Amino acid sequence: MKKVLFILFLEILTTGIICAQSFNINDLIKLSYLPTKEIDRYMYKKGFGLSSTKTDSLSIEASFTTRTKAHIENFASKKNIYISLADNYREYSLQTSMPNEYVDGQRELIKAGFFYDENADVNQDSSILFQKGNIVILASSQKNDTASRYTFELKVKKIPAKIKYAEDLLQFDSHEFLVSFFGEQNVKRDMYYFSEKELKKCSVLFSGTKYQVVFVWGDEKNLDNLLYILVPHVLPTKGAEENNPVTGNSEWQFKNGIYPGMDIKELLRLNQMDFNIYGNASELAFMVKPVENGKIDFKKTAVMLGCNSCDDIKILNQPEISAVALVKKDLPMYVSDVILYPSKE
Repeated sequence: MKKVLFILFLEILTTGIICAQSFNINDLIKLSYLPTKEIDRYMYKKGFGLSSTKTDSLSIEASFTTRTKAHIENFASKKNIYISLADNYREYSLQTSMPNEYVDGQRELIKAGFFYDENADVNQDSSILFQKGNIVILASSQKNDTASRYTFELKVKKIPAKIKYAEDLLQFDSHEFLVSFFGEQNVKRDMYYFSEKELKKCSVLFSGTKYQVVFVWGDEKNLDNLLYILVPHVLPTKGAEENNPVTGNSEWQFKNGIYPGMDIKELLRLNQMDFNIYGNASELAFMVKPVENGKIDFKKTAVMLGCNSCDDIKILNQPEISAVALVKKDLPMYVSDVILYPSKE
C-alpha cells in the first residue's frame, strides 16, 4: 500500500511539473479570458502555486510560481506568472528561462494571425509587439552573464460600450483595436499626406462615407501609438486620390459643440472669447491658433477653417488675424477639418 501511495504521489508531483513546463503563450491567452474567480483553480491545475497577492477596492495583483519540490526543481523550467486586474485594464505576464519556449511562443502568435512587424526576427530581436483585436502581447528578452529571462506581457484593452462623439474615437490607439470594434471591412490601411513630400501610414475608418476619419500613427511598423485623429472635409490620403471618396461636411458630433460646416460667427459665439487664425502669410493658413482661450481648448481640438471665394481678401494676407475682425468683414469662413489629440498622461 505504501508503495502504491508513493507512486501516486510521484504521479501527482510529475503532473504538476509537466503542466508547469507546458504552460505556454496559448495558456496565457486562455488565462486572459477566464473570470477572476476561476484563475486560482486554473493555475493550480497548470502546476502553479500562488506566491503573493495584493488586493484593494480597485485592483488585484497576484504572482504564481512553478509548484515543484526543492530537490527536483532544477529539472523543471522555472516559470512565473504575474496578473494585474482592474475595471479599466487587465494585464498578464509569463516569464520563463527557456529560450526555445520564447521563440516557439512567438511563432505560435504568428501562426494564430497576430499582427506584427514582418521585418522583425523572432530569433534575434530583443522585443517584438504582437497585436490581435483588443489583445496586445509584448515579447521581450533580457540577457546577462549569469542568466536570461524571457517575458510575454499580455494586455487586454477594454472595448468601449458605445461610440457617440468623435472624441470617443481617441480610445482606439492601434489599427488592430479599431478592427476589433468596427470590423475589418470598415477599417482600411492607407498613406496619409503628412506634408507635401512626406507620407505616413494611417488607418481610415468608414472611408467613402460622411463618417470617414483618419488615424495617424506614431509607430508605423506596428500601426499603434496614436498621434492624432483627423475628421476631414476632404480625405488627404493616397487611397483617396484613386478612389475619390465622398467629400463634404462630416456627420460626426463633437462634445464641445463644434460641427463641420459651422460658420466662424457661430464658432466665435461658442468659444465666448475672441481667438486668432493664421493668415496666408503663415504655413498654417486658416488654422485656428492652438491655444486654450475661452470655452474651446484649441490645443486638444485643432480646427482648420475653409473659406469660399477668399483668394483676394487683403485682411487674410498677414500672419495672424482676429476672429472678431474676420466676422466684421462678414467673410464666408466655416469649420472644414478637425484634429483631435489624445490626452498626454
